[in-house]
Amino acid sequence: MTDIIKLALPAVRGKMTLEEAINKRRSVRSFSSRGLTMEMLSQLLWASNGITDIVDKLRSTPSAGAIYPLDLYIIVGNKGIEALEAGVYRYNPERHGIHLQVNGDFRKQLAEGCFKQNFVADAPFSLVICYRPEELIKRYGTCADKYAYFEVGHVAQNFSLECVALGLGSVVIGAFAEEIICKSMNLSGHPKPLYIIAAGFPAAK
Repeated sequence: MTDIIKLALPAVRGKMTLEEAINKRRSVRSFSSRGLTMEMLSQLLWASNGITDIVDKLRSTPSAGAIYPLDLYIIVGNKGIEALEAGVYRYNPERHGIHLQVNGDFRKQLAEGCFKQNFVADAPFSLVICYRPEELIKRYGTCADKYAYFEVGHVAQNFSLECVALGLGSVVIGAFAEEIICKSMNLSGHPKPLYIIAAGFPAAK
C-alpha cells in the first residue's frame, strides 16, 4: 500500500443550510478548468463516507450492520485538485486520507467507459463508488446487493449536496462499461464500480 496523503480536518458547520443545498442541487455537465482545493476534497470525502463517531467508528452515511462495504476512489485530472498530481486515489476513512493507486490523467479513459459522455473528461475529478461484496454477502446473503444499492445512494446524495454547499457542480452517472472503468482505474474487477460522479466548478454561463 502506498503512503497515505493526510487530508485536513473537515468542517462540521458550513455557510449554507441543508435546505438551501437541497433547493439548489442540479445536475451539472459543463465544468470550468479551475481546480479544487485540498480542503474541498477533504470535505467532500468526509461528507460522503467519513467517520463521524470516533468511538464506534460510525460514518456520515448509514450502512447495513455498520459493515461499510463501499470504497471511494477519485480520478483526478491534471491540475484538477491543487497540490495533487493527476492519478487514481482511494479514500481511507479511518485515517481520513487518500492512497495513490496509479499515476496519470485517466479522465479520457473514464469518459470512454461512460459511453463517451465527454463532459467526464472535462471535469477536474470524478468520484467512483465501488462495492466489496464478500462481507455483506456473508452476513445478509441474497439481500446483500440490495443493501449495497441503498448505501451507494446515501453516499452519492451526501456528495452531491456537499458539492452544492462548496459552490461546486456534479452529475451522477450510472451508464458505464464496468470492464473499461476497472481498467482505467487499474482494478482487477474487485471492488465492483457501482456509481460515478463527475464534479468541479461549473463553467460560466
